Amino acid sequence: MSEYVLELRGITKTFPGVRALDHVHFQLKKGQIHALMGENGAGKSTFIKIITGVHRPDEGEIYFQGERVDINHPKDAQQLGIAAIYQHVTCFPDLSVTENIFMGHEKIDKGTKRLLWKQMHQEAQVLLTELGADFDPKTQMGALSVAQQQIVEIAKALSTNAKIIIMDEPTAALTKRESEELYRITEQLRDRGVSVIFISHRFEDMYRLASQVTVFRDSRYIGSWAINEISQEDLIVAMVGREITQLFPKKAAQIGEEVLRVDGLGRTGYFKNVSFTLHRGEILGLTGLVGAGRSEVCQAIFGLDALDAGKVFLKGKEIHIDNPLQAMELGIGYLPEDRQKQGLVLPWSISSNITLPAIGKYAKKGWLSRHKEDEAAKTLAQKLQVKARSIYDPVSSLSGGNQQKVVFAKLLTAQLDVIILDEPTKGVDVGAKSAIYEIISDLASQGYGILLVSSEMPEVIGMSDRIVVMREGRVTAVLDREEATQEAILEASMVSISPRNREQIAEARMI
Repeated sequence: MSEYVLELRGITKTFPGVRALDHVHFQLKKGQIHALMGENGAGKSTFIKIITGVHRPDEGEIYFQGERVDINHPKDAQQLGIAAIYQHVTCFPDLSVTENIFMGHEKIDKGTKRLLWKQMHQEAQVLLTELGADFDPKTQMGALSVAQQQIVEIAKALSTNAKIIIMDEPTAALTKRESEELYRITEQLRDRGVSVIFISHRFEDMYRLASQVTVFRDSRYIGSWAINEISQEDLIVAMVGREITQLFPKKAAQIGEEVLRVDGLGRTGYFKNVSFTLHRGEILGLTGLVGAGRSEVCQAIFGLDALDAGKVFLKGKEIHIDNPLQAMELGIGYLPEDRQKQGLVLPWSISSNITLPAIGKYAKKGWLSRHKEDEAAKTLAQKLQVKARSIYDPVSSLSGGNQQKVVFAKLLTAQLDVIILDEPTKGVDVGAKSAIYEIISDLASQGYGILLVSSEMPEVIGMSDRIVVMREGRVTAVLDREEATQEAILEASMVSISPRNREQIAEARMI
């Protein structure tokens, strides 16, 4: 009998014009947590869909417990005992936890054909108890946190007697404490003999859980190593194809005159008496614990939310912004945290997304010049090195890092003085992060004032000229680059500890 519960040999999958997988290999042992890593666009998502029966491979062989199998449909994968848990939980929010767990394989009385609700509730409770959950199976799914919904997804997998569970970026939306709870559950699954394929951009996830790591790059298999056999530096080289000598390529920019000043900004229930200045060529970091009010301040400056108090000055003149269109016309741009819901029109082409903020430039007497629009989009896409077959591809077809570059390109179509970046590298891989940092640094060197909102302390420290720290809606410190350390930022984030943020503070100490 094979030592591998799952083995893929020479798997190839081609879509029109794109080879998504090119003769990749993968081997998974029983009771093993095996990390799969690679940049966005490396082929990981297609790999998952091959294993779960969403796509059929064009070439290659799949072996399950030593026997060759064909997985032509999701039902085939389920019958083998293969389940997947995704970053964005796919659930029925208006149904109960029990209904979500047993969706598609309900317990039915053979005689009356009625649903056996009592039995399903009891079995759901057993599964939740085993996983350490503290909520009732009759709870509505939409009332749960993301972490709790993921526990339900794991319970659903166990209810189908899953032998292999694929976890795709499961910690991306979790706090540090929630991630630790997921680690505990994952190790519990391993100890029960369940095999886990763990996909993540976070190195701490891999080193914390996995015993083996496999790397894909550009749709190809690069290699597989025991965790203790490969350093983080060598792993980055395997993923990116080059050595990243400087993850935070902060250029020495010429700091110019004041371009933005906020004085005593307030919005009831969110933030109060927030003041800071931003200069041309400066990257001003804005950080703090979750719920500190960082994004809310930026959204108010951009006109997404109304201010109750305070003043905003742009290039020395007081301005009043009622909506984002006014902000853009005055010279303030905003890159939202959720690029897919707030930053892009996913079905549209790359070209149409890039030129959207300045579409009036390419129209005359109500007629749009597609040629001018496409030329402008092509120039910006090349400048920011957006990887795509053409600018006519739908932006939904791009990797996360390339989608983020398109959002940056959108900002550059307008005449801006200030660019607000809200978590600009969230959900992108290490190679794309490095490229985005270069873009940010280049923009600062061109004289833009950059307001950088980030939850990642190495990012905000590595890229900022000064750092504004917030706690519970108030500014508690403004640190120069030379004095900005993780300890100094945490101390400013934890001034006057209150019960409401005590849990966040405990999580911060674990970073």
